[in-house]
Amino acid sequence: MCGILFYKSSVEIDDLTFRRALDKQIWRGPDASGTLRARDGIMIGHVRLSIQDLSPAADQPMNSDNGRYCIIFNGEIYNHKNLRKILLLKCKTSSDTETILEGFSAVGEKIFPMLDGMFSIVIVDKNTGDWWAARDRFGIKPLYILKTNNKTIISSETISIRSIVECSVSEQSISEWKIIRRPLPGFTFFNEISEVIPGTIYFNGNISSRIKRREYDVNPEEFNQHKIENLIKKSIRNHELSDVENVCLLSGGIDSTIIAAISSVKKAYTVGNQDNNEFKEAQLTAEFLKMDLIEVNVHPDDLRNSWEFLIRLRGEPLSVPNEGLIYLACAAMGSKEKVVLTGEGADEIFFGYDNIFRSAIENTTAISTADFLKTYGYASVSCNTERLFDYIDELRGSKSNIAFLEDFFLDVHLPGLLRRMDGASMAASKEARVPFVTMDILSYMYRQPPSEKINRYFSKIPLRNILESFNIQGPLQRKKIGFSSTATKSMSRIDEYEFFRSFNLDVLGW
Repeated sequence: MCGILFYKSSVEIDDLTFRRALDKQIWRGPDASGTLRARDGIMIGHVRLSIQDLSPAADQPMNSDNGRYCIIFNGEIYNHKNLRKILLLKCKTSSDTETILEGFSAVGEKIFPMLDGMFSIVIVDKNTGDWWAARDRFGIKPLYILKTNNKTIISSETISIRSIVECSVSEQSISEWKIIRRPLPGFTFFNEISEVIPGTIYFNGNISSRIKRREYDVNPEEFNQHKIENLIKKSIRNHELSDVENVCLLSGGIDSTIIAAISSVKKAYTVGNQDNNEFKEAQLTAEFLKMDLIEVNVHPDDLRNSWEFLIRLRGEPLSVPNEGLIYLACAAMGSKEKVVLTGEGADEIFFGYDNIFRSAIENTTAISTADFLKTYGYASVSCNTERLFDYIDELRGSKSNIAFLEDFFLDVHLPGLLRRMDGASMAASKEARVPFVTMDILSYMYRQPPSEKINRYFSKIPLRNILESFNIQGPLQRKKIGFSSTATKSMSRIDEYEFFRSFNLDVLGW
């Protein structure tokens, strides 16, 4: 888990300017850092959080064995040991970085769809000056790009790009952030910088191809509980790959309990404030699983201070209020506890947002874009932009309500939450991993009959069945509680977000 920076221009950048830009994201990788002038006009940099192969031999930028290619990489590849066997790669380290690099040297950009994990990658051919960039299929790891006539800059954080090139704030993105908690996919808070869409592969600044997010669009298999349970168990165990200590986040809910129960992790963290928490519920689960549980009790002042810290660190608005809670939980972890397993993706894949998914199933009349945003949105519909309406109209097309909703939550909502988790955990120099978000799990569950996921009484039915088989009853008997950061349970969602948005804009002076 790291931070990357790539610069290409007909005008050379001096070492000090580039180094200062890279240091804007040093919190993403405090263990090691390096820069490399790969070729005239091309410079790359990397800050490292050491997770696999902790030796300096695995530091980046890394050169290929044949000396032709160099790489900067942020993320983790869980099948990299298997790829070494399949591609007959000879590597000197146990790092997944080297697996990607030598795999690319062997098969070119075909390596990117073979990667099972989370990643943002840039590879440069030092002989020709050609370069490739790729982002994982779900957008678990962030990647941003600025392109002008004679300059391309790519980074894990927009703040590094903005320290090199002056950028202007996008009023459209602020409006979209107010209602969907993020700019529209492909956009950022800055007019000159774009988000690299998940699954995109670039070659010399142009989109070369896309990485499939799933094997097929309509699931050909009849749903089988045993199959999905095995896929989830396999994924959780794969996500434990590391050379450091792993922990997990634990609430009183289903998703984190499944991860805690299946993984070999022995220590968990739970976070909340005095009047709004799930400490008791999490403690009961931890006792059942014989895990150590650390309660992080947050004072309202601590939460606001964490917001301000994160906003200033990244130089842009946060997505959701509970980003501060995630940061404080991760900041409480030990220095050797660098990997944290979390439950992101379960609600999107298994229809965990009860009310909105049930409404989509029951309502056979096509819902309008305006009505959808009134239901889903976090602010007045007056905040909408024309491009947001156009995007949703195109995404919906002629789909049924439930099919459109499934796609919206996977294409828009989930990447926003993944960015929340990445930003908050990395600010504390921790690597968050999301075992539910894999191609195998999504491919199997995508377009399954809604009745396999949700009914009149329960959502996330396959996950509930897993806990039933483990005889873990507590999370099954509790009403779903959103991960809220309100000081009291009585504060409404609208009031919470209005205060939060104002706080962000005041700190930034926007």
